[in-house]
Amino acid sequence: MIEPDRIDNFRRLLKYGAGRLPGVVVILTVLFLYIPVFVVAYLSVSPSGQPTIPIEEFSLQWYIDVLTDQRFLRALMTSIGLGVFSAIGGTILGLAGAYSLTWSDLSRPIQQAIGVIISLPLFVPTVVLAFGIGVTAGHIGIGFGLVPVAVGHLFWVLPFTTFLIAARYAELDIQLQAAARDLGATEWTVFRTVTLPLLRPAIIASALFAFALSFNEFLITFFLAGSGITTVPLEIFGKVRVGAVAFLNAASVLVLAVSAVLAGVASTFRRPI
Repeated sequence: MIEPDRIDNFRRLLKYGAGRLPGVVVILTVLFLYIPVFVVAYLSVSPSGQPTIPIEEFSLQWYIDVLTDQRFLRALMTSIGLGVFSAIGGTILGLAGAYSLTWSDLSRPIQQAIGVIISLPLFVPTVVLAFGIGVTAGHIGIGFGLVPVAVGHLFWVLPFTTFLIAARYAELDIQLQAAARDLGATEWTVFRTVTLPLLRPAIIASALFAFALSFNEFLITFFLAGSGITTVPLEIFGKVRVGAVAFLNAASVLVLAVSAVLAGVASTFRRPI
């Protein structure tokens, strides 16, 4: 028979161990995610073309090379343009899709069918999605290039923008809109003065998220760009193939900085009271 004191000690061990477990998991997760980032950032300030740890001296040479590389700058401008297009187009379509899924007068089966269609890019392999867009673009005479890439990015971001805005739509009090209509406001006035301000945090978050997804998208761009279009992920992939390690370190840090800025801007927005 087990002594009561041992049972109590075992219970205390489980209690305190379980209490510390979430903190340990968080620490291990942070280390797993960010140690590689810190290593890349550390190596990016080495003047050597093949940096090693520890580095002997610090230099911003590779950042200057990245920011003065004309091919990389063209890729950066293309990625920014595609990101802006995806942010605007994806948010507008997401707003319409979110309304259809939440507040529209459509029957429940139709709303569910719309939701399934919008969510397909999340379940269909990206390579299949890119191949389908490429085949369709070829059959209608567009071919490869900027247009099919932009359409592919729009397909990719649409589920994220739609469901993000739909989550906010579902939280709104529909009686506010009804009260505005009772006071004589038109549908457009209700949307512009009541609904849109309440949705603003979700809309901004949707646009930032769509931009980040488009800016970092590789596979769709790789399949649809052809030879005349290059983006930052494609340019980084090209540098990987030629073994430009030092250039890659600096370029990767800059891309991470863009993502960090987007996250910082998104965190400044708060839900309306």
